[in-house]
Amino acid sequence: MTIGSPVMTGCTHILKEGFFVRKIKKALALSLALAMGLSLVACGDKTDNSTTESKSSEATSEAASSEDASSEEASSEDASGAAKIEAPSTDGWDDSKKIYAYSWDEDFSKKLNVVLDKFPEYKDYVEFVTLGLGGTSDDYKTAIDTALTSGDKYPSLIPADNDVAKYWSEDDSKTANLYDLGFTDEMLANSYDFAKQYGTTNGELKCVTWQATAGSVYYRRDIAKEVLGTDDPAKVQEALASWDKFFETAETLKAAGYKIVSGAPDVKYAIWDTQSQPWVTDDGSKETLTLDKSVTEYLETAKKIYDGEYSNNTSMWDNSWAADMKDDSKVFCYFGCPWFIGSMQGNGATDGNWGAVTGPTSYHWGGTYVCVGKDTNNPELAAFLLYELTCDPDVGVEITNKTGDCVNNKEANARLIAGELSADNAAAKFLGGQNPIEVWAASAEGINLSNLTYQDASIKAFIDEASTAYNSGTYKSVDEAIKYIQDKCASELGISAE
Repeated sequence: MTIGSPVMTGCTHILKEGFFVRKIKKALALSLALAMGLSLVACGDKTDNSTTESKSSEATSEAASSEDASSEEASSEDASGAAKIEAPSTDGWDDSKKIYAYSWDEDFSKKLNVVLDKFPEYKDYVEFVTLGLGGTSDDYKTAIDTALTSGDKYPSLIPADNDVAKYWSEDDSKTANLYDLGFTDEMLANSYDFAKQYGTTNGELKCVTWQATAGSVYYRRDIAKEVLGTDDPAKVQEALASWDKFFETAETLKAAGYKIVSGAPDVKYAIWDTQSQPWVTDDGSKETLTLDKSVTEYLETAKKIYDGEYSNNTSMWDNSWAADMKDDSKVFCYFGCPWFIGSMQGNGATDGNWGAVTGPTSYHWGGTYVCVGKDTNNPELAAFLLYELTCDPDVGVEITNKTGDCVNNKEANARLIAGELSADNAAAKFLGGQNPIEVWAASAEGINLSNLTYQDASIKAFIDEASTAYNSGTYKSVDEAIKYIQDKCASELGISAE
C-alpha cells in the first residue's frame, strides 16, 4: 500500500428467454414459497415488510402454477436443510461457457480463487480481467460499460467499490437480479444487514459482498498506557464510547502533549454513516437534494477538532498523515476498517503497538460489491461462484485465514472468534494478539446503509471541500458550508435542494 493510493477491498428482465429461465423460475417458485416466510426470522431482516410480502406472494402464486420441481434446480438444500445454490455440472461445456471476472486490481481474484481452489473443475471456465485502473474512477466505469456492450469478454462478474457499485446495480439494463439467478433471502441469513441493505434495489438483490468492512478505532497501546493508565480494549472503549467521551479524552491527551487524531477528516466515515435519510430522492420527474444532520454534524465535529487543536491538521493519504502512524508520532488513534491495517503497516505502524475498539459509533469504510452482467453466457456458474464466495461459512473462514480479510458471514466470524482464526493472522499480530474479528463483527451489527444513493460519492467530495474551507475560516458558518455543497450539487450533478 503506498501513500495516496488507498485500496478499497478494499457497490427487470434479467436473462434471455430459454430453458434456463424456465428452470430458474421453477426452482424459485418452490424455494421462495417455502423460504420467504422463514427468512424474516433467520435473517433478522430489516427490509421493508411489504417488499418481502409481495415477493412471497408472487412466489406462492408461481409455485401453484408449477407442475413440479425440476430435477435440475438452480437452488436446493444441503444436508442441514439450509437453502443453497447447486454446483452446476460441466458436462458438455466448452469455451463458450467461460465467464469473465473483471476488477480494477488483483484483490477480487485472490478472494474468488479461494472458491476455485475448493471447486477446481471450474478453473478453466473463469478468466480474470484486471484493468489496473482506480476502482472508483470514471475510467473504470467506462471500461466496464464498454465491455458490457462490445461483445468481447463480456463481464459476467463485476466487482465495484461501494462508492460506485450502485452505478451498475441500479441499472437493470446492465446487471441481473440475483433472486432470478437462484439467490433467496434464506441464503443471506449470515449476511450482515448493511450488506443486504446496500445490495437491494427496489426489492431486487442486485449485488452481494464477501466483505464486512466494518469500521473501528485503532489506538496506540503505548500512549494509552501512559495517558489513560491502561491499554485494555474494554477501558479504551469507555474513553471513546461517545463523541462527548471522545472530546473529553482528546482534552486529556492534549494536556499530555498528544493529539487524538492526525487530521479532522479522520472521523468523517463514522459520522456520514449516521444518515437518517437519503441525500438524494427521485420522485420520477426530478432528483432532489436533502442534506440531513449527518452532514452538519460532521462539519461541526471536524471544526471542533480543528479549533481545539486536537489533531495535526493533516489530510487523509498525504505524507504527514501517513507519518503520524509511526511510533515517534504524538497521534493516539486512527479510524479505520479491516483493509486499513495493511495501509498502516505499509506506512510504518509497528505490529503489537496497536489495539482496536468500536469507538463512538458503528460505521463502514469501502467494501467491494459484486454484480452479475445481465447477459452473462453462464448464469449458473456466475450465481454458484457468488453464492460460495458470499454465503458459504467454510469459504468465509478460509478467506480470512488466507487473505486477512473480514468477511460478511456471521457464522464464519463466530467460528473465527471461537478459535478458528489462524495464528498467522496479520491483523491479530498488528493488534498485539487481540482477535480483530470480535471488534469488526460487533461494529458490523450496527451499520445501516439503507439510505445510500449512487450520488453519495460525489456529494461526499463536496462535503470534504466545504469542511476544509470551514475549518480554515473561508466559510464563517455551517450554513455557508452547506450552501457551497448545495451549489456544487446543483451545478455539477444537476440536483437542487428544495
